Amino acid sequence: MAVAAAVALPAGAQVSTSEREAAQAAYLAGNFARAEQLLGELLAKSPLDPDLLRRLAAVQAARGNLDMAQATIDRAYDLAPTDTDIQLARANILFWRGQIAEAGLQADQIAQRNPDYPGLDSLRTSLREAVDARKFRFRSAGAGVSVSDARFASGADQTWYVQRGSLSAEWGDGRSASLNVEREERRVTDTHIAGRVDLAEGNNRFFVAGTITPNPDFRETWSFGGGAEIALGQRSTVLIDGRFAEYTGDDVTAFGVGLRQTLSSRLQVSARSIHLLGGGDDYRFGAALRADYSHPQIGDIFAILASYPDVENDGAQQLRSVAIGVRRPLSDRLSLGVTGEYETRANSYDRTGISLDLRLRIGKRS
Repeated sequence: MAVAAAVALPAGAQVSTSEREAAQAAYLAGNFARAEQLLGELLAKSPLDPDLLRRLAAVQAARGNLDMAQATIDRAYDLAPTDTDIQLARANILFWRGQIAEAGLQADQIAQRNPDYPGLDSLRTSLREAVDARKFRFRSAGAGVSVSDARFASGADQTWYVQRGSLSAEWGDGRSASLNVEREERRVTDTHIAGRVDLAEGNNRFFVAGTITPNPDFRETWSFGGGAEIALGQRSTVLIDGRFAEYTGDDVTAFGVGLRQTLSSRLQVSARSIHLLGGGDDYRFGAALRADYSHPQIGDIFAILASYPDVENDGAQQLRSVAIGVRRPLSDRLSLGVTGEYETRANSYDRTGISLDLRLRIGKRS
């Protein structure tokens, strides 16, 4: 944000104009350390000068010290609560700190006295946009189907079907939630409902998730878990997740630790270990590798290779799988995903399947 240019620095009265102009020149030149030094020296001579305090708050904000800038501008405001320059500076600093309601009240105070004051209209536009961004709004909706051929060790052959729908929403910066409903038909049918809430803080992301399957035949009765993506610099991200699930036959606790590496603007790879307790065994281990590539003509492509303990109501069995898929935009709002997969579940079945998914973006691009 252009903090440095957004708070004006007019002249005051108690310190000479030339001294104020020297600090202002350093400020406008982007030499914030020098501007802060000069203003500190002037405030040592005139500590109750609200104009100098306002100028110092602007410099502190430009240097990213918003908490310190807030304390400084509040001191200036206490000394000169009707000074419009100080009011505007305080409103801007409140806005930059994310205190939208407080900034709006300060802007309203200015508007009551001088609705055309320079800089006020721009601030109020930013405030309206910030309020709109915090409103709850739906982000996307999706629907899909899968068809699989499952061959059992006994020689039996079944066709499995899955129908699914999804809905996601967001509110504020980095806050989102999703709901997915999946109906899977084997010889019996389970309806699986999953929800997830995500929170982004800077370059890090955190989530909590839960599922429920009413009257399950092969899926979990319910589960709850969470995880985090912790950025290590610009290209590396640590992946952590954990989950507890209750099945008809046993309870299961699983957790994973991994690393995602950005190799270029179009290619990411990740590796993740999978650890499971329960499901008829004390401990089982697995791992998964994934690559994501964004092709300018084809779309977003991914490939997954995994071997991990898979749990159904018959207990945990080692599952080996490979999947490859692509998501291609059909329009500005609509995209199509196609995934092919093969898996073999020890002492259980081999499955080959294909999935089609449509996703519709709702509202403005976030």
